[in-house]
Amino acid sequence: MEQPPVRRDGLQLEEHRPFQQKFWKAERIAWAGFGLLLLLALLGIMGSGGVFSRMTIDFGDGYVDVPRFSRWQASDSLTASLPPGASERRFTVGPAFFRTFQIEDIVPPPFATENGSDGTIYHFRSDPEAPLALTMHLRAQGPGVVRYRVGVNGEAMKDARTIVWP
Repeated sequence: MEQPPVRRDGLQLEEHRPFQQKFWKAERIAWAGFGLLLLLALLGIMGSGGVFSRMTIDFGDGYVDVPRFSRWQASDSLTASLPPGASERRFTVGPAFFRTFQIEDIVPPPFATENGSDGTIYHFRSDPEAPLALTMHLRAQGPGVVRYRVGVNGEAMKDARTIVWP
């Protein structure tokens, strides 16, 4: 059996230094890539929590909080605070919303639902002196970018966008 030559540092082993250096470089690039993915996940870009995972749309005294990033076939939620006023409150969702999202549950449940020219209008009854907190539990039915419109109490509808990751 042939033994490897003695190196300058006194060790007697055979190594393929150029291959090893390329492998170390690939490892460092992979570490940086995994670190970047971890950072994106912590910021909420991958969906489900984080600073950038949600978007708030203001409507006068109320607001609608929609997911900015969501996961395909994972549960998510849309929350809204409908401003105090008449005993009946309305929340409108454009038709493009229903091409991607399935509504699993609405809390509190609406007393009436109707289809209008702007989309589906949900009617709620509540105390006229207090805002109504509304939660819609959603499930995305396919990946992609979803652009839709939402409205509160007949105000002008505003645009929302959700990226659904596979």
